[in-house]
Amino acid sequence: MDRQVSLRDVIERAGDGTDPLSEAASIAEHLLRLADRLLDHFVDQARRAGLPWAAIGARLGVSRQAAQKRFAARGVGQAAATSRREGEGS
Repeated sequence: MDRQVSLRDVIERAGDGTDPLSEAASIAEHLLRLADRLLDHFVDQARRAGLPWAAIGARLGVSRQAAQKRFAARGVGQAAATSRREGEGS
């Protein structure tokens, strides 16, 4: 991955302000939201491609139930499941 940001870079950015602890907390919150969105995107793509929750969970190091609970609760992968169910009735 050629666009990695190092911890040192993030520490330097947080340390540049007048309140480095608050800045670090803000950066960490942003990175957590970004990480969630990244996973949401690729889980949604995996579901659209027909990957079952068990396979997604295995790739994420969690059970099928944990993956489904985490992502389906936010609507990730639901459009793919709905379209497959609708296609089954045709």
